[in-house]
Amino acid sequence: MEVALSEAPATALCQYQETRIDLEPFYPNSTIHIQLPSTTNLIRNAGTRIRLSSVAHCRDEESFKKKYIANFGSTYFGKSKKYPRNFIWRCLEERTVLELRSADLDKEEHEIKEASLILQFGFPGPIHNHGVALASTTEQDILSVFVLTKSNDLYTFTLRPDAFCQRPSEDDIGRWYKIFKPASFTISSAFRVFACSTHELIITLDDGRLMRLRRNSGDDGSTWQERTFGDGHWASSLRGIVRWQGSHTVPHDGNVLDQNTAIEVAPSPDGNHILAVCLNHTLKAWNHETGKVTFSKDLLDERREPQDIPRVMLNPITTGILQVFEAHGAKEGDQYYIATYSPHGTGIFKFWGIRDADHAFAGVRDLFPDQTFRSPDPQDSALWTIANFKIRGAPRGLGIEIWILMRLNRRYKLYSRRFDLHDLANNWHHGWSITAVDIEKRKPYNQPPSATSDLDPQDVSERWLEYVLAPGRIPQPTLETALSIYCKATKIDYPEPSKGSLKSRLASCMGSRIQLDQKQAEKQRYKAYRKEIESQWITLWSIASDMDQSRWDPLSLGLDETANVPWILFTDGCSIIRTCSPIEVLIQNSSEDLRQNMDLIELQSVEMADYDPEPSLPNELAILINASAQFRATLSTSLTLACNNLLESELWQGPSYSVPVRVQYFYDQCNFAEEVDDRQYSELVANLADVGGFKDLSTAHFKAILKRLPQGMATDSFGLRSTGFGLKALVNGAQDIIAQNTRILTDLLLLAVFVDGEVDREEIAMNHFVITSIYPQLLYQLKLYRIMSWLITNVRQEPAASEENHPKITFLGTSTNPQVRFSTVLENLFAIDIRPRAYSDEPQSDTFTQTVEDLLAWVAGGNSAVAIPIDDIIVHIQCNLLKNSNLNLASSFLQYQPTTDWSTYIRGRLHLLRHEYSEAALAFKSAAFNLSRPSKKDYVEESSNFLSSLTASFLSSGPCNYYCHVVSLFENPSSPATTAPYVLSFARLALQHSSHTASVDQHSDILTRLFYAAMTIFDFSTAFSAVSRFTDKALQKNFLARLIESMLEEGEVNAMVKLPWLALSDNVDAFLAQKTHQYLHHYHQSSSTLLHPSSASPSVSIAGMQWHKILYSYRISRGDFRGAASVLINQLEAHKAAIAFKTKKAPPPGMRVGSSSANKEEQGLLNEYLVLINALAVLNAEGEGWVFVEGSEEAANGDETKKRRVVRLEDLRAMYQEELDRRCAGEIVDHFEGFGVAEEAGDVDMEG
Repeated sequence: MEVALSEAPATALCQYQETRIDLEPFYPNSTIHIQLPSTTNLIRNAGTRIRLSSVAHCRDEESFKKKYIANFGSTYFGKSKKYPRNFIWRCLEERTVLELRSADLDKEEHEIKEASLILQFGFPGPIHNHGVALASTTEQDILSVFVLTKSNDLYTFTLRPDAFCQRPSEDDIGRWYKIFKPASFTISSAFRVFACSTHELIITLDDGRLMRLRRNSGDDGSTWQERTFGDGHWASSLRGIVRWQGSHTVPHDGNVLDQNTAIEVAPSPDGNHILAVCLNHTLKAWNHETGKVTFSKDLLDERREPQDIPRVMLNPITTGILQVFEAHGAKEGDQYYIATYSPHGTGIFKFWGIRDADHAFAGVRDLFPDQTFRSPDPQDSALWTIANFKIRGAPRGLGIEIWILMRLNRRYKLYSRRFDLHDLANNWHHGWSITAVDIEKRKPYNQPPSATSDLDPQDVSERWLEYVLAPGRIPQPTLETALSIYCKATKIDYPEPSKGSLKSRLASCMGSRIQLDQKQAEKQRYKAYRKEIESQWITLWSIASDMDQSRWDPLSLGLDETANVPWILFTDGCSIIRTCSPIEVLIQNSSEDLRQNMDLIELQSVEMADYDPEPSLPNELAILINASAQFRATLSTSLTLACNNLLESELWQGPSYSVPVRVQYFYDQCNFAEEVDDRQYSELVANLADVGGFKDLSTAHFKAILKRLPQGMATDSFGLRSTGFGLKALVNGAQDIIAQNTRILTDLLLLAVFVDGEVDREEIAMNHFVITSIYPQLLYQLKLYRIMSWLITNVRQEPAASEENHPKITFLGTSTNPQVRFSTVLENLFAIDIRPRAYSDEPQSDTFTQTVEDLLAWVAGGNSAVAIPIDDIIVHIQCNLLKNSNLNLASSFLQYQPTTDWSTYIRGRLHLLRHEYSEAALAFKSAAFNLSRPSKKDYVEESSNFLSSLTASFLSSGPCNYYCHVVSLFENPSSPATTAPYVLSFARLALQHSSHTASVDQHSDILTRLFYAAMTIFDFSTAFSAVSRFTDKALQKNFLARLIESMLEEGEVNAMVKLPWLALSDNVDAFLAQKTHQYLHHYHQSSSTLLHPSSASPSVSIAGMQWHKILYSYRISRGDFRGAASVLINQLEAHKAAIAFKTKKAPPPGMRVGSSSANKEEQGLLNEYLVLINALAVLNAEGEGWVFVEGSEEAANGDETKKRRVVRLEDLRAMYQEELDRRCAGEIVDHFEGFGVAEEAGDVDMEG
C-alpha cells in the first residue's frame, strides 16, 4: 500500500538567504577574448587573436542579450583545494563564446596572485547544446575544460591557475588546447557531454548509445580512445547505422532522439559503472569493462509496457534528475546511493541503494518501495517544476542534505532538508527550509522611488539618479542599453558615452522634450514639470528593470560539497546561499511558522529587567517587527517627511534635553496626534494583539531585537583572505543586511515614539514599556546603520594598497599598468580587512553569513575590549577620505560628523583642503583647548594614518605645540597672501602660550613664521614686533635688514623711521650706515666714470634709494644731529668731488656744464650746505658746532685734505660762501660764452 508522506510540506521555515553577485569584471579590461582559429587552418595558431574586451554599449535589447545573457552555464567546484578552485562557465553570443572565470570567495592568506581574469574563448562555430564539461583532480591544480562544437570538434583545454591571473600570449594559448574529431560522429550525433574525470568523457548519442572517450595520463587531448556502449540488443547496433522515426523517437533541436538516449550521466563512486537516466523514464547502468547494461529500472520502479512508455517519456531539455552520493556507515551492504526524480504527476523522488550494480535483482534496491516522496509545494496554485536538485552525503553517518530548485518562468524557490536515511520516510513531510530569494522585488526598501510630493524638497531627477546609479543595483551596460532604447522610443538623440558620464547623460535626456503651458501659473507649471519628468523616469526605469530581470533567469543549481554551500547560476549573475542572520529569521518568517518550528531556532539570551523575567520568543519579536513595519507603511506623506526631518536632527545633533522631553518633542512636532487616525490606531492594536497589545508591550521585546543585530566579530585568524569575487559577495551580503536593519530600526523607533506619546498610562498601565531605556539604544544603532548606508552607496577609486598588508594587484601581472577600479567605501575601507571564517567545521553557508556580520561589527567598532565610540568611528572614516584626497566624499560625509573636539579638528582639515580658510580657522580654534591637553589617544591609528607620527606629536602636548602645528597647516606656498592672516593669528596664539613651554629654537621658529607671514601681507608693525622679540642676535640682525629693505621698497620711509626701535636703534643705524657707505662709495665711482648715481647695483641702491638721506632722517628723528651732520658732510665731499671731476671731463649727454641738469646738481650742492649748516647750528647752540670728516682711501702723500679732520660751523659757512662765489663767477663766464666771447675770463675787456 502506498503511503504519501510528502504531500508538500505545509510550511517551510526560511533559514537561508540568497546573496546575489553580478558577473561584471572585477577590474576594468580584465576580460580576455581569445578568438580560436578555424579547424580548416593547417598552421597551428593561425588566426588566433587575443584582445581585451571592454564594456560594450549595446544599442538594442537583442544585441544586449546576445552579448551578456547566457544560453547555458553552470558552476564547477574543483577537487583540488588550491586557488582557484571554483569556476563559472557560460555560453554567450549564440553559443559561439565560452566564458570562464574564477568564483572563489576566499584564498590562503599567502596567495598573492588574484585570479581576476575572465577568459572568453570564441569558437569558429556554435557550441553544442550541453556540450561543455569540466573536470579536475585532487593531485594537480589543473582545470580540464571539454567543449564539443556543432561541427563535432572536441576541444580539450588544459588551464593552470596562471591562466586566470596574467594575460596569455599566443604561444600560451597554443599549448592550452587541442582538437579531436571522434570517428563515431560520422554515423551518430552527440546529444550531451559529461566528464567523469580529466581523462574520461561520456558523450550520449542520439541513437541511444554512449560513447566513452579515454586518454592516457600525460596526453594533451589531441588523441582519444573511443568506445561505444549500447543496450546489448541487436537493434541498438542497427540504430547506429539506419535511422528511423516513430513512437520510440523524440524530435529535438532539429534532430531525432531515440528513447534510450541518456539525458543525465554520472560515474559510480567506485568507477566501475556508468549510471544514466534515459528519455524512456529509466535508470540504467553500464559496466565499464564489458560495455553492457547491467540493470535498467523505471524511475518509479514500476513495470511498464512498451506502449506505455511514450506517456512517461522525459523532455529532452530536462536536467538535474540524477544524483549519486555516498553515506558513510551504510548498512545492509550498500556501497553507494542514487536519487532520481520523475517529473510526472506532481513530481516524485526515488532513493536507490546500490550493493552491486552488476546484479539488477539483488544488487539494486528501492530503499522505500512503499513510500512516495513528492516535491515541496510552494502553495500558490501555480505549476511549479523542479529545475534541479542536489544531494550531499554527510562525511559521517547516514545523514544527507538535499537542495531542490523549483522554477516557474522567472520565479524560483529553493528548498532544503537534512535527513537521516533511516528516518527519511518519517521526516520527509516536515522540517523543510526555504531560501529567501528575489529580494529586489519583495522588499519595500528596494522598490523604486515613490511619486514625489510637493513637500519633498529633493529634486525629482536627483532622487532618481541616486536610486538608479546606486552601487550594485543595475550594471552600467544594462543602463546604457536602456538609455539607448528610451532615446530611440522618444526620438531623442542618444548621447554617446564619449560626451560625458552616464549620470550627466541620464540627467540631460530626462526632461529634454518637456513642453509646458506658459499660460499656467508658475506653481502649476512647476507641478506639471515634476509630474512629467517623474513619468519619464518611470518609463526609463521600466525598460532598465525589465532588462535587468532577464539577467536573473536561473540556469542551474550547484553544490560545493567541499565547502557545503549551494550556488544558483543565472543568465548574467549568480547567488550564494547563506544562512539567515538572527534578525533575518524574524523578518523572513511569519510568527506562526516561528512558533511551530521553535525547536529549529537558536534562542538568544537577553538580559531582562526584574519586572520582565520571561524571555522574548522569536514569534513575539516577529509580531513586533511586522506591526512596526505596517504602522510606518500607513503613515501619510507629510507625516513621513516630518519624521524623517526630525529624525535627522535627533541623530546628528547633540542632545540638549532629557530623553522624555526629546521623545515628547518628537511626538508633538511630527503631529502624530492629528496625523494618525482611528483606523491606523486600530490596525496597530490588532497587529500587537498576539503579544498582549499595548498593555504587555515590553521594553525587553525591543532589546531582544537589538540583541540580534551583529554584536561582535571573530577574534581568531583563519589564515584566509577574500578574493576579488569574494569581496563583491561580502559587500552585497552586507548591503542586504544594512538595508533591512535600517528599515527595522526606523520602524521600531517611530513605533516607540508613537506608543509613548499616544497611550494614556492611566487607562493602559504599560508597566513593561520604558522609553528611556530603548530610545537612546535605537538612536545609536540607527546612527551606525546610517553610516553603513552611506559607506555602501558611495563609490571612490580604490586607494593604493599597502604591499605588506594588501598586496597590490596589477593588471595582468605587470607593474606598469595598474588597474584602476572604483568600489564602495565600505569595501575598500573595511571589507578588505575582514578575514573570512574557515569552513572546515561549519558549512560555508554559515561562515559566510558570520563573515558578513563580522564586517558590520568591524564598522561598528570591532571586537575590542573597550567599545569604540561611534564618534571616533565617524572621524576615522572622515580621516581616511581626506587621506585619499576624496574631498567630495568627505564633504558629503560631513553631515554625520559629531561635535567633539577631535571631529572639529578634522573638520578644520577638510575646510583647509577645500581652501575655506575662515571655517578652518574657526574649527581649529574651537578644538584647541581639549585637543592640546594630554591624552592617551593614538591619533595616528584613529586618523587612519592621515596624521603622521610627527603631526600627532603636536597634539595633546600643550597649546604652544598645537598652534605651531596649525601654523604649519596654513603655510601654503601656492597662495601665501591668502593664508598669511591665519598664520599670523595662530602664530600670535602660539607665542602667547610659549613663555614657559617653548624652547629657544621653537620660539625662534614661531617668530620666523610670524615674520614671514607679516612680510607677505606688508604688515610691518607685526614684522617689527617679531624682530624685536628674537633672542638669537644673528637671526635678529638678518630679519632686521629684511624688514628695513622691504619697508623702503614699499615707500614706507616715514613709517620705518618712526618705529620704536629702542634697543635695536644701534643695529638699525649700523645697517643704514653700511648702506650709506656703500652708496657713497658707488656714487664716487660713478662720478669718476661719468655714470649717473642711479645706476647703482641692486645691493647698493633699491630703485635709486638715497641711503644717506634715509640715514640722515633716522638720526635726526633720534636727536643725533652730529651723526646726521657726519652723513651730510661725507655726502657733501663726494658731491663736490663729482662736480670737480665733471668740469675737467666731457660730461655725458644731457649733463653739459652750464646746462639745466648741471645747474640742478650745483643747486643740490648748495642745499646740502644749508642743511648741514642748520644741523651744526643746533649743535653750536650748545658749543658743539663741529663734525668729523672721515678720511678717504685716497689719503696719501701727506695730502691733508684727504685725512680725517674736524670741520666747524664757521668753516662750513666759509665753504658755503666760497661755493656761492664760485657759482657766481661761473654764471658770468657762461653769460659771455653765450655771445661768443673768449673762454678765458681774463681775456674779457670789461670796458670795451
